[in-house]
Amino acid sequence: MKKNLLLVGAADSIGVPYTKDNFDHKVFFEMIECTLANKYNVISINCFHMSTNNDNKYIDSFISNDISLLEIKNTQNKMLKKCKYSGIYPYLELPKNFLNHYQINKDDARVIVKDYIQKNETIFIYSAFVNDLLKSKGLSLFKLLRPGKIKKELKKINVNSILYDIEKNIEKLININPNIEIYIIGLFVPTKISYIRKNVREFISSINDKFYTISEKYHNVFLINNDNLAIEDFNNIDFHPNRKGHKKIYNNFIKQYEKNKSC
Repeated sequence: MKKNLLLVGAADSIGVPYTKDNFDHKVFFEMIECTLANKYNVISINCFHMSTNNDNKYIDSFISNDISLLEIKNTQNKMLKKCKYSGIYPYLELPKNFLNHYQINKDDARVIVKDYIQKNETIFIYSAFVNDLLKSKGLSLFKLLRPGKIKKELKKINVNSILYDIEKNIEKLININPNIEIYIIGLFVPTKISYIRKNVREFISSINDKFYTISEKYHNVFLINNDNLAIEDFNNIDFHPNRKGHKKIYNNFIKQYEKNKSC
């Protein structure tokens, strides 16, 4: 009989299946789920979120309170529908059945995320930073990345405050379940737009170095290095990976996961 394994993913919208080439609506999170299912009975809680609730504060809310999977899905679907009328859709490569991704099941109200983390062998996929960065200055992604303004705007960001919130959440997760495995999704150079790629590369590298420093402090925290994502792993101006990009993130996770198991 297979042992139970809880797989939790949060928070940035990188975990949402944006691009049209994701015809089966699978991104790196679902790919990881399928692989782990070969060995475990995987209980999957997808907390990835588009728009408002996709930051460190959002993660803190469901690891500090008795929040159910139903509440999370209701918020996810509400935000997805809101985004439909926000004007952002033309900038994304959305699959036809995008809004049907987060289906609500009859048992979701009984799934309290914090309790499940506490009671199960758990892998937590932690993807956060970009939305915290934007909210800290009240910026949109497109305003932050204006030509000729990127490096100047990035220097204004209180990076240490964001990293503090990430580490605080990591410590809370470890307190809930000391045996948890936490995988921080490393940042990558996004989009096909060359001036953006050129101007954010150094900043992203410095953040990943800080992620690595955090991971080195805890025996059960690991950084997923996504430096290998390239220009062909994005569609048009979209900042989210296409299917090929998600496959690379999946492979990067599996590489680190298997390394951990071999030690």
